[in-house]
Amino acid sequence: MINLEGNLRNGYSQKTIKTSVGDQVISIPRDRNGEFEPIIVPKHKTMTKELEDCVLLLYAKGMSNADIVDFMDRTYGATYSTSSISQITNSLLEDIKEWQGRPLDDQYAVVWIDGIHYKIRSENQIVSKACMVVLGINTAGQQDILSLRICEKESAAMWAEMFDDLKSRGVQDIIFLCSDNLKGLDKAVDAVYPKAVRQVCIVHQIRNSMAHISYKDRKEIIKDMQKIYKASNIETAQEALEEFKNKMVK
Repeated sequence: MINLEGNLRNGYSQKTIKTSVGDQVISIPRDRNGEFEPIIVPKHKTMTKELEDCVLLLYAKGMSNADIVDFMDRTYGATYSTSSISQITNSLLEDIKEWQGRPLDDQYAVVWIDGIHYKIRSENQIVSKACMVVLGINTAGQQDILSLRICEKESAAMWAEMFDDLKSRGVQDIIFLCSDNLKGLDKAVDAVYPKAVRQVCIVHQIRNSMAHISYKDRKEIIKDMQKIYKASNIETAQEALEEFKNKMVK
């Protein structure tokens, strides 16, 4: 170490770190002023980035802390407690919080919203949760997930909160908003983005229509409906719609 203002080398300290090939003992240089900052293995770190990334990946896949402890022991021979795994996975929370609050564009050409329902493990039980997703395309044509929220069930009130959050993060205008026919959603949209043009998602419209059609007729009717919403212009779509209506009343 270079002698700078009296600061000198002061030997080494040893530290055991966990790696993918087992525990390794390394020597950490010391200086008299305690100013040396290791780069490859930072202070207070006891595992390599490879193992830490593995823990985070397993956690993101939905494994419990106890299952991760067992996997790391069986695969790498690395012994952890559930609390040490929690310390590693908690590092994700700051990244998640930063992503959830990041600034957004002031205008989006199209925004899709929908709730996706999953079965997840919570407090040793398998329960149903709704993941509410906001997907947007800005005026430059770039697509991005604007917001995600996990809740007990999808509701207009929860969407209203998410719209308020979008506005607080900079979204002042949505030109087209595409969604399903959730009860009360119209009021939630109008309260925050009254100028947005609302369109019910074609996929949801087809699903709703199929609920009233016998199974044997569905394939033919879906083909007829595709002629309407896949039409290249308004005139062709209107012609296909009239043809569909006439066919249905026969």
